Amino acid sequence: MAMIYCRECGKKYSDRAAACPKCGYRTFDTDKNIWIYLLLTWFLGMFGVHKFYAGKKNQGVAMLIMGTVGWLLLAPGIAVCIWALVDLIIGICSINTPEKVFDSK
Repeated sequence: MAMIYCRECGKKYSDRAAACPKCGYRTFDTDKNIWIYLLLTWFLGMFGVHKFYAGKKNQGVAMLIMGTVGWLLLAPGIAVCIWALVDLIIGICSINTPEKVFDSK
């Protein structure tokens, strides 16, 4: 058992705890990798594959529909490309804190 610091309030608590006892911040525990998320965003972002990987299925479906229709119509394709670019920038900025990308709060 190791003691860790809460990212929100700074209180020290056990790494086995599900949440910080002071502020309730949940401990991040996942087998997902931020680098895989970034690669999926870069290569398949237009189709929302990175959203499915992050566990955000509703957003993934929306991007998939918009990306597929985007091949036929120009406007949805541009919008979903901008959306994927924003997700890529957020992912790059969250390399040290991947819970911001994978947490579905």
